[in-house]
Formats: sequence, C-alpha cells, structure tokens
Amino acid sequence: MSCGFAALGLLPLPEVTVLGYAAPILTVIFAALLLGEKIRLVRMSAVVIGLVGVVIVMLPQLGNEDMGTAARWGVALVLASAALRALAHVHIRKLVQHETTSSVVFYFAVTASCLSLFTIPFGWVVPDAITASQLIGAGMIGGVAQILLTSSYRHAEAAFLAPFDYASILFALVIGYTIFDEIPTLYTLIGSVIIIGAGVLIIWRERQLGVKRGPARSNLTPQG
Repeated sequence: MSCGFAALGLLPLPEVTVLGYAAPILTVIFAALLLGEKIRLVRMSAVVIGLVGVVIVMLPQLGNEDMGTAARWGVALVLASAALRALAHVHIRKLVQHETTSSVVFYFAVTASCLSLFTIPFGWVVPDAITASQLIGAGMIGGVAQILLTSSYRHAEAAFLAPFDYASILFALVIGYTIFDEIPTLYTLIGSVIIIGAGVLIIWRERQLGVKRGPARSNLTPQG
C-alpha cells in the first residue's frame, strides 16, 4: 500500500490504476511458483483479457507526456506495489490452509497499524472530526473486505481468483454513476463488457472442469 500511495504522487491516477492491475497476472505466476498451482491456459487468458478491458476503460485518460525521472520512479513503485500485493494474496492462500480467517485478518491489521507508525515523521497531522470519521469508516469497510478476501482464498486457488480482481473497477463505475453522477463513456462500457467476459470465461471453464472431475471421482468411489 505504501508503494501505491507513493506512486500517486509521481504518476497520474489512470496510469497508477492500469499498472496496478498487473497484480492479477503476477498472482497467477507466483501461485504457480510458490504454491504449485497449475497455470491453465484459460486462467491466464482470462487475466490478460481482463487487463485489456481495464486499459480500454482508462484509454481516454492515459497521458502521452514524455517520461521523466519522477515518472520512472512512479512506474517502479506501482509495479513493486502490484508484485507485493500478489505475494500477499499467495501468502494468504497458504495461511488459510492452517490458520483461521479471523487470526489472519487480526494479525494483518496489527502489523499494518504498527508499520504505519513509521509514517508519523513524514508529514502526519491530526485529522479533524469529519476526516477522522471518514478514516474510521474506510477502515471498517476495508476490514470487512479483508475478511471476505481471506475467506475466498480458503475455498479457491489464488490463480482462479486472480481475474476477479478486475471487478473492482466495475464497482467503481457503479458508485461513480449513482453517487457522483459520473456518466460512463463508450470506452468504459466496452471495457466493462470485456472485464465481465473474462470473469464469465473462467467461471464457465472451471465449471466444465468440475463436471469432468465429478464422474472421475465417482468412478474411484468403492461400490457396494
């Protein structure tokens, strides 16, 4: 998270958003290297298709400026953030095999809170009442999200869940339209359809694999 926030000070938000979505691809790769999960063609294809959809959504906002030193640092930071986020997802997948969801979420929150204390010398200010309430609300929502994320890795492989990371941009579009009256562009609609298609593709493929595994398991079950 620290790398991502630092990158926002060096790159425009659209660029940070698109580069940050390298995380699902890295999650699939790290899951194969560290957890021994299979890199199935459909899974990897869904991740790449989803990334294409994200790029299309952000296409009108992507800048064409020459990349300076600060921008290069920004790219490095956001890619580091994506890599670390992917490693965190893989690590969570491994932890939930022998730890409870509540313990993983608790120690994550404690560790993040302790590490955040090191940011105090870098311009930390006491928030006013409104800002404090917003921060508390964001923290509570983030806590619920962390619980759901951790629970999901208990029931599915990291490589399977990776493409669904792109769904966050769809929720952002819905919230932007309903709360902030932001009208989606044609690029947004096309990209959203592609992102949804990537999710549908992997769900369909995993269901097909499940149907194939079912008879195989039943054949292995002792009869009578």
